[in-house]
Amino acid sequence: MKKNEELFYLIKSLSKSEKRYFRLSSKGGEDSEYLLLFNAIEEQKKYNEALIKATFTNKPFTNQLTTIKNYLKQRILQSLRNYHSRISIQAELTDIMRNVEILFHKGLYTICNSELNRAEKKAINFQQNILLFQIKDWKRKVHQATHPQDFDTLKNIITEQKNSLNATTDYIHLLLANIDPISSSLSHKKTNHLHNKTLKTLHLYRKQLAAKNYNKAKSTIEKILKEWEQKPELLKEYFTTYFSVYNNYLGYLVFEKLYKEAFVRILVLKQKTQEISINSASLIKETLRLYNIELEIHRYLKDLHNTQEVIENIQEFITKNKKVIPSNYWLSFRFQFANIYFQKKDYNNALFWINDILNNQTKKDRKDLITYIYWLNLLTHYELRNGFSLRYLINAIKKHIKKQKNIDSYEKILLKFLTKTVEYSEKDKKNAFKQLSIELKKDPIPKFTNGYIDFNEWIEHRC
Repeated sequence: MKKNEELFYLIKSLSKSEKRYFRLSSKGGEDSEYLLLFNAIEEQKKYNEALIKATFTNKPFTNQLTTIKNYLKQRILQSLRNYHSRISIQAELTDIMRNVEILFHKGLYTICNSELNRAEKKAINFQQNILLFQIKDWKRKVHQATHPQDFDTLKNIITEQKNSLNATTDYIHLLLANIDPISSSLSHKKTNHLHNKTLKTLHLYRKQLAAKNYNKAKSTIEKILKEWEQKPELLKEYFTTYFSVYNNYLGYLVFEKLYKEAFVRILVLKQKTQEISINSASLIKETLRLYNIELEIHRYLKDLHNTQEVIENIQEFITKNKKVIPSNYWLSFRFQFANIYFQKKDYNNALFWINDILNNQTKKDRKDLITYIYWLNLLTHYELRNGFSLRYLINAIKKHIKKQKNIDSYEKILLKFLTKTVEYSEKDKKNAFKQLSIELKKDPIPKFTNGYIDFNEWIEHRC
């Protein structure tokens, strides 16, 4: 995103209700002219500043367009703050403290204390230690203004401030420790702060995985999930954190090949997600992680019959939230769709998604996924016995690979095999696959390719 495109992307991110709220709050006065600029940018599919200037040649604001754009951006952000004033406890507490600052400067200390007591209670209930520190700081200022000689109370307030600051410091240490959990260690000091406890648990969980203590790791992560579930108020407010930990747990279940248990857990998590009304970018990201895990299960449990339903749900979800989902996420999912259909021997559906990727390529696409979609295309046409198409596609993939690197030995072996055996009878193919398996033991396929296409599994099933 270029600097001069920031306003464009901000406007494009707005929902219908957010746009309506902004327009209603900007009607009349000097803002009516800025609404013209807002509407003009909203109508553009790709930002074109030259067209904006040409459209408003007779308007004075075009002479200071950068300044006016920045003003409009700030007005939109202000509108969003007002619209989403209840988006979270953190936002609510921040607004209360803004009120306190205004009241303090007006000398309305009684109202200040009333607001601060309300904020303090919420901050403690929702474990907002950073904001609690600031709330205590305002309590100190107000008390100092009204009772400057009451040193005992001031000392108590400052001590409480220190406690909230210590909890925040612990949180920072835990964040740092989780960046490299294997080489970092933590103290055994207990904490009642659920976020801190979660970070501490994840640190232990990753160490247990590294030490191959898998049963302990499973028990550790299940314990913290249960603790979240026993605190419904915190679970609802910080659902994305819970969702992230749950995805780690599901990833473990898939790693241990506990697919059916993971499948049941996914259904439970989806039910919980439906009960949450928020739909933030971070929650969308975790939902995509969940879908990724679900597709991974479908790759292994080939007897599941609702793959099509899952794929349709993912399509619908990505279409609904496309404003905040990077294009490469959609590419990754389409690649998985093609791969799963290929494994299920549903070659027509596999080709649909392969062609969807190949026909809509962009320069920004991940090169690794494009390379392996070329390979998947070859394998699919091979299974469909499309000998004529296969020869053309083999030449295309050779050119594609050579642009990036030299063709590896195993790739040469596979390409030669596909060319030579596509027209064989099934009996002859079976023998040819056996010979291919022996040949590839001398020039093995790299393990990392299994994350894209499991060539070895395909060959074994055809032997």
